[in-house]
Order: sequence, then structure tokens, then C-alpha cells
Amino acid sequence: MNTSASSGATLARASARRRQRAAVAEQLIARAPHAVDSIDWDTLDGAPEWMAWEASRLEALQQQVGALVLAPELRLWIDAPRLGAALRALGAPVLRALLALPDGEMLPRDVTPAPRIERADQVAPSLRTCGASVLLASLPSGELRQAAALLLAPTRPSPMAGALARSLVVRAMQIAARQLASNAQETA
Repeated sequence: MNTSASSGATLARASARRRQRAAVAEQLIARAPHAVDSIDWDTLDGAPEWMAWEASRLEALQQQVGALVLAPELRLWIDAPRLGAALRALGAPVLRALLALPDGEMLPRDVTPAPRIERADQVAPSLRTCGASVLLASLPSGELRQAAALLLAPTRPSPMAGALARSLVVRAMQIAARQLASNAQETA
């Protein structure tokens, strides 16, 4: 093995990690400055990439994760106002992908408390809050989770297992990325 290439790869990974850590710190300083007092660089090393995202991208992720959790309920909606609100919150590609999920890929309804969404004006806030609770559950308890809570919609962590929460976050990110890539190919 080429030690020069290995050293270069190690340096590149360390550099990327430092950039992400700095981006997370930047988001915390900008949006939750008092959270920075209890966070050190080692804690920031454990931060997921989404903690470095700007507010609008993080809000979209919260809604996507929430929609993945609430997909069984969304599939039952037949009224145009709620479906329209979900379309505006998620975008057509992500909503289509979630509605097309096979039953076996849906999260059982009793895994985490979920809000009952009866009106269109409840859709986006409910998706965001539900997603935020899963994002929080994906982090270990402690300073990092407390700091992340200040970046997300106000809520408490879901009682679901951290591993399940992390897998839902990854899955929501994959669905969104796959749908965006599909749309880019269709328009090219």
C-alpha cells in the first residue's frame, strides 16, 4: 500500500471532519449561541452532518423524517387540503415516494407517539415536530442532543431506540436524494 496515498487520505478525512465541526459550530453560534458554552470540539466531532445544515435545509429534513414516520397516516388522506399541504411541505417527488412505499417498509404506527393531523394547517408543523423528535432520538443524550434541540422544532426526543431513529434519518435522506436525482434526470 502506498503510504503517501494513505497519509493523503487520512489528512483529507481529518480536514473534512474539521470543516464539518466548524460548520456545526457556526450554526450553533448563529442560531443557538448559548448552547456553545457547554460544547467542546470533541463533542462537535460526534455531530451528524445535518447539524451543519442551514435552517431551511434542516427544516426540510425534519419534515421528510416526520413524513416517513407518518407515512401510514398520509396514505389514508383523501382530502385535497391536507394532501396539498403535504405537497407544499415535502415537494412532489418526496411525497410521491412516501405514498408509494410498500406496506412492509412502513414504520408501525405504535413505534413513536405521532400527532393526529386533522386540518391542512397542522400538516407542516406536525411533520416538522415529529421529524425533530426522531432527529433528537438519533443522538445520544447529553450536550450534543441539548444543542441540537435548539436547532430543531420545539419537541422532546422520540422514545424510539436511537438506532431506529438513525436509520429513519438515513432513509429519509436517501428518499429525498433519490427523488431529487430522478427529477434532475427527467429535466435533463
